[in-house]
Parts: sequence; structure tokens; C-alpha cells
Amino acid sequence: MFVLGLQGSPRKRGNTDTFLATFMEKAVEAGAVTATIQTAKAGVVPCKGCGYCEKHGVCIIADDPMSETIYGLLRQADLVVAATPVYFYGISAQLKVLIDRCQTLWSRKYVYKLKDPLASTRKGLLFSVAASRGRHLFDGIHLTAKYFFDAIDARFDQALTYRGIEAKAAIRSHETLPADIDAAIEKLVLPLVARTKILFVSTQGVCRAPMAAAMAQRLFGERIRTDFAGVSPATGLHEPMVKSMLRLGVDLGYRRPQAIEEAFNGGAPDMIVAISDRPEEIPVGHVQTVNWPIAPTLGTDDQTMEEKQAEISEHIDQLMQRIQ
Repeated sequence: MFVLGLQGSPRKRGNTDTFLATFMEKAVEAGAVTATIQTAKAGVVPCKGCGYCEKHGVCIIADDPMSETIYGLLRQADLVVAATPVYFYGISAQLKVLIDRCQTLWSRKYVYKLKDPLASTRKGLLFSVAASRGRHLFDGIHLTAKYFFDAIDARFDQALTYRGIEAKAAIRSHETLPADIDAAIEKLVLPLVARTKILFVSTQGVCRAPMAAAMAQRLFGERIRTDFAGVSPATGLHEPMVKSMLRLGVDLGYRRPQAIEEAFNGGAPDMIVAISDRPEEIPVGHVQTVNWPIAPTLGTDDQTMEEKQAEISEHIDQLMQRIQ
């Protein structure tokens, strides 16, 4: 399981930063892999409001950290934790820049009708803290978080909000914080950590492995967590495969082939599925391994891709029966 934290405060080691760091430490103890984006230092370029993503499915800003890294991290995340102080009854400007750029993911979901393979299980957690105690203090933040999480295909599962916290790192002494974090870990992290982690590996990780990982995740995401890799990963996914998955409504945007050791963001799989008619080419170590003797995809036409999907689907059904 991968937890992505979005630290929205420009204040280093302040209350927002302190909370998020504490939550991430607990998530690691529970078995998750974590990463945190410090939005004040991320260098995300603000949205231009140009409508390019609604016409092309990608952001026109292609050379900043959002397009190069952060979209991919959001797609890999099982839980996204958005943490922000309250500024004028809203979220911080630093986090808002990142959220605005998620219009691209909104466009892929609602304009192009695409569904991320992790959409059915990804969750969103909001954390916010403020010095004041206004009745409607968090209303605007809740509304922004609701639509942000919806855009990135995450279910807005819980919000932890705290009033009257002003001194730097004062959140540490809040009497309910440890219990609140423990309850959130139990509710949001532990069920996802418990899933069987299956790594699909092919020679280059460009067609068979990502296709299998996406199809299995979409069908059985409540029970398994999949990822894919290549023995000698190429630089990009097989475009005819990506298009064939789009016809199924499955979005593999912002995914790339990766080395085996990069899979699950550095975490260890419970099982490896070696997809190759020459399985001796795939190193598996001491992990439980299953071989699918599926030959490389030679054709690029629609029929070839559909046949490959059908072949992989049969193997997925057999695998899930075995896991049961």
C-alpha cells in the first residue's frame, strides 16, 4: 500500500507538517510505503485555465513537477492525505496550486470517461488545523477537498480538523490526536495493507504486465493490490495496448514501465506473476511465483490487443481461484 501526503503549509515543522509526519510514521509502522510532497517547495506551475486538458486529455504544461512526477504519484496512491492550515477560511495557496492542476485528471474522468484501475479502492483523508474557532471554519476546505478527491478518483473518507491550535507544533499536545490517528490508521490503512500484493513482470513491462495488472486491479481491487515491472524496462508503455485499454474505459495515463525493485514504491510483493513464454528470463528471487506462458505481443491492431486481453483475463480468473 502506498500513502501519498500533500503537505500544504509553507511553515516548516508547524502544526500541519507535524500532524502529517506523525500520521506517515504510523502508516509505515502499519506496513505502508509513504511519500510526502512539500507543496511550498514542489515547484508546481499554476493552472492556465486554457481548457487544453479537456480537448487533449493531458496538461499543456508538460515540463514541471506536476506533469513529470506528481500526476504519476497520485495515480499510484492508495490513500491521499491532504493536509492544510486554514487561511481566510480556505486551504493554503501552496496546496491549491496543486489541486487546480488536477483539472487534467478531472478531464480524463469526466470528459473522456476513463477510470483509473485504483479508483474503486483509493481513499482520501483531509487534515486541517486553525488558530481560530469560527463555526464555519472548515466549510470551504471540506468543499474543496470533496471535489479534489473526486477528481483524482479517491473516496473522501474522513476529515480530521482541529480548532484553537495556534502555537508552533501545538498539535502535538492535543489530547485526542494520538487516538484520532490510530483510528484513521485502523480504518484507512490496515484494510488496504492486508491485501495480497501481486507483481506482474514481463520482459520490458510495456504491454502484457501493465495490461494484466490493470485488469486484475480493476476486477479484484478489494482483495489484491497489483503493480507491474519489466526485467529491462522500456521508456514508455506500448501505445496500442494503452489505446486498447482506453476502449475498456481503463486509464493507464501517467504510468510507466519500471524495474522490479521500483514496484510497489519499493515495497515487497507477496507474489510474482512472470508473464513470458521464456520464464527463465525473469528473476524472481524467493517470492512465490506463477508463470503465465504468454508470448510477446507482435501485432498492434485492435483484434490482436483484444485477443491478448481475453487470454490474460482467463489467467486472471485462474489466479484468483488459486488465491481464494
